Amino acid sequence: MRIQRRTIFALLATFALAALGSGLFAQAAASAGAKPWYAARLESLGFTVFPKPVPVPDFSAEALAGGSVNLSQQKGKIVLLNFWATWCPPCQQEMPAIEKLWKKTKAAKFTVMGVSVGEQPGTVKDFIARKGYTYPIFVDPEGTLGTEFGARSIPTTYVLDKNGQAIAGIIGGAPYDGAEAASIFAELAAK
Repeated sequence: MRIQRRTIFALLATFALAALGSGLFAQAAASAGAKPWYAARLESLGFTVFPKPVPVPDFSAEALAGGSVNLSQQKGKIVLLNFWATWCPPCQQEMPAIEKLWKKTKAAKFTVMGVSVGEQPGTVKDFIARKGYTYPIFVDPEGTLGTEFGARSIPTTYVLDKNGQAIAGIIGGAPYDGAEAASIFAELAAK
């Protein structure tokens, strides 16, 4: 199912505004005292935290293991939605950290949706088999989903709350394997 352009533009605009962090936007946020409880902790990992959750329409992704998964099937879980590619050095650098985070938090109400953008399933399957990653991997051979989420640079990652709304995002890699990352994602999952 295609994501509505309006929603993506809203998501990107929110990302851009939150990334600015100064000027009128910062004054409005400061005067409203509107930062969510998790903001400082996700920001310490490099994420831009959105002033309020951004609704993300349901979408379907082709699982590397076969079949497809809808975002709505993840309701009730925190989702780390990560857009990546096998040829991307920053993606390759962060993937072991995502694997460690997955292993530490998979028993919680948390999941990873690692979406390979613009690559054929066979290429992705060979790469994952060589590296031994076990977190959920999806393929987006045409790059449609990645484009709709504004993943023009990879890795691009969003944190989705238990209602499937984007609460934070980052362009580039993040330190997912540290104690703080495991702690904040576990706490998000527990709430």
